[in-house]
Amino acid sequence: MARQGCPLHESEIQSIVRLLASTDMTLLSIAERTGRSHAAVAAINRRFQVRVYRGRRSSWALASSAKNTAAGVEHSVVECRV
Repeated sequence: MARQGCPLHESEIQSIVRLLASTDMTLLSIAERTGRSHAAVAAINRRFQVRVYRGRRSSWALASSAKNTAAGVEHSVVECRV
């Protein structure tokens, strides 16, 4: 099966997970900062379940049960608004 784009290195994935977990930057801002697409950042968020959007685009919560092996931290629920 063909795949598009170039693969992400583990260090790039870890930095994106850290930004998702520790900042209030939007997915688009993180994508611009890391030089990756918005879709790639969203896919990483879905894979590691860092942020939970609950159907809203303007607010999210850090997943309470997310144990990010890439970042090595546990997160408590914290509401963030942009």
